Amino acid sequence: MNEHPRKPLEAGDVYPAHVLRDEYGMNAKNRPYFKVVVDDVPERLRKLIPHVERWAIPCDVTRGDYFDQQPEEDVADFYHIALPFREQIRAWLDEQPDDVSEWSDAAVHYMYFLKAHGEAYQPTEEEIQARNERHAQWQHQRAMKSAVAEAEECFRSKDYARVVQLLSPFEDELERIQSTKLALARKKAITNKNLTSRE
Repeated sequence: MNEHPRKPLEAGDVYPAHVLRDEYGMNAKNRPYFKVVVDDVPERLRKLIPHVERWAIPCDVTRGDYFDQQPEEDVADFYHIALPFREQIRAWLDEQPDDVSEWSDAAVHYMYFLKAHGEAYQPTEEEIQARNERHAQWQHQRAMKSAVAEAEECFRSKDYARVVQLLSPFEDELERIQSTKLALARKKAITNKNLTSRE
């Protein structure tokens, strides 16, 4: 922690997460440890207790820092292990009193467990594929924009072979003016090549 910490936190104080983490000790190193009372948990949910004791960290900043320091495989395992029990946990928590202060410690731990689980979200194969396709399309559009910009410079400097090289991969997507320049550059490049060969 900082050797010269800020003033003690008071209700209503707002600081960036990195300040709370680094200067106020809200980090994985200082995460709270607890044991869930087995008898306070419905039998159908007791197999989750080891995971609750690991992941149900109440502080958002501390929990985020802890997540950041865990292997991705551990976070994924946590998500998939807990996923089938989400509705059962919600149903149990819905049975609790309206005032959370009246809940058992176990119920409160499971509440934070659900919150942690939401932050451990793992995309489906379809979502991963869609994301990859969007990224590939973005890269393609970026490459085409760069190629068109460079091709403009090359066309002005009469480097027609380079224009053809740059624009050909995007031929079917070019606007009319760029298509026209590509066609003209091809003719000029062939002409220049023939002139060079004659020399």
